[in-house]
Amino acid sequence: MVSETAEDQNLYIQLPKGYEVPEGMTAKLDYMLYGCRDSARKFWETLSTWMEQYCFESVNADKTLFRLKHNDGTVMIVALYVDDGLVAHNSDEQYAKFIKALSERFELSAESTE
Repeated sequence: MVSETAEDQNLYIQLPKGYEVPEGMTAKLDYMLYGCRDSARKFWETLSTWMEQYCFESVNADKTLFRLKHNDGTVMIVALYVDDGLVAHNSDEQYAKFIKALSERFELSAESTE
C-alpha cells in the first residue's frame, strides 16, 4: 500500500547516481517512501482514517483490530500489522465490496487462502 504525503509536508530527496535534476530544481516526493522516518506513521494515519470512513470501528486499545457489523448480521473483522492485513468475514459479497473499495484507495497485493 502506498500513502500520499501530507499536503502541509514537503519532502525532498537526493536522487540516486545516474539521475540528474536540472539546475535550480529539486526532487519532491508525492508519495512516502518505505524507510522514510515518518512513512509508517503517515501510512497508519491514512489507513486507519480510511477504515473509519468505511464505518469500521476500532476493537482494541492499540487500534490494530477493526470490526464492521451490518444490520443483516454480516460481520467483517480486519487485523492489521504494519502494512499487512488479515480479514475474517461471513459474507463473500461484503468482503468483495470491501476489497474493491480498498483497492480503489490503496495499491494492494493479496493472497487468499480460499
